[in-house]
Amino acid sequence: MDETMKKERIEGTYTLQLPETFEVMSAEELQEMYRKGDPFRWGARDRENHRTVLAMRKEIPVILVPLVNLKAVARRNEQLTRRISEGHGYRLLEFISMKAGQEETEGYRFIGENEAGTAQAYSVFLLRNGRAIWSFVFAGREENLAADSEAAGRIMGTLERA
Repeated sequence: MDETMKKERIEGTYTLQLPETFEVMSAEELQEMYRKGDPFRWGARDRENHRTVLAMRKEIPVILVPLVNLKAVARRNEQLTRRISEGHGYRLLEFISMKAGQEETEGYRFIGENEAGTAQAYSVFLLRNGRAIWSFVFAGREENLAADSEAAGRIMGTLERA
C-alpha cells in the first residue's frame, strides 16, 4: 500500500507524516470529541477509511518528573480507560512498547464501542517530552484492526520533534 504522505505539525512540538486522506480537525471538532476536561490538542480524520488520530498532552508536576516510569503510566492509563469504558464492550488486546521516530513509547490496544454502539479498535501510544506526557490515540473500526494497527505503527514511526 503506497500512500502519499504529508507532514503535519502538532502544537510546534512534533510532526507526523500522515496519508493524504487525513484532514486536520478544527478546534471545535476536537472539543466535541472530548467533552470532559481538557480537549485534544490536535487531531486528524480520514473519513474515507473511518480512521482518526488524536494527540493530547498532560503536564507532570516538577517534583514527580524524575519518578515517571512510562510503562507504569501506560498500565495506569489502561486501567482508567477500562474503568471509563465499562459497559461499552471494553477488551484489552495487548500492551505495546515501540520506538516512534527517536522516541520511546509505551501503550496498549483495545476494543470498545463508541457512542453510536459501533465496535472501535484503539491504539494508544504514550511518550514523555520533558514535563509532559503525550498521548497519541488512533481509532478505527474493529473490522479494520489489522490494517489500522499497521497504519498507526507506520505513522508513529514518522514522529519527529519539531
